[in-house]
Amino acid sequence: MAGNKSKALPSFKSANEVARFFDSNDMGQYWDQLPKADFEIRLNRKVSGSSKSRATETSTKSTRNTGKPWTRPQLQQLRQLAKQNTPTRVIGLKLGRTENAVRAKANEKGVSLKPTNQSPYNRRKK
Repeated sequence: MAGNKSKALPSFKSANEVARFFDSNDMGQYWDQLPKADFEIRLNRKVSGSSKSRATETSTKSTRNTGKPWTRPQLQQLRQLAKQNTPTRVIGLKLGRTENAVRAKANEKGVSLKPTNQSPYNRRKK
């Protein structure tokens, strides 16, 4: 944190020691010495009419390719999946990218993610 002087972080033998230490000490004074942590958060809600809960939104930002440039095969796969009306979220999962990254790259490359017109009510042309 800007302006704060860091104190030397003591060594710990267990997670309980760490928890006890930070119960009585300001984490901000040790911020620069703490390791970076990556984690996933799943938010659940109850499904109406059921006592079961299901994951409705996950804050899973795919980190497989975060910050990496798009490769030619990935761009080809993006075009192919978009042409097949694959949902944006599924494209992101297949490419190891977030949904927003897929949308941004598709927009940059002029790839339409809108589904092609389909005949309503499964009508077939005669």
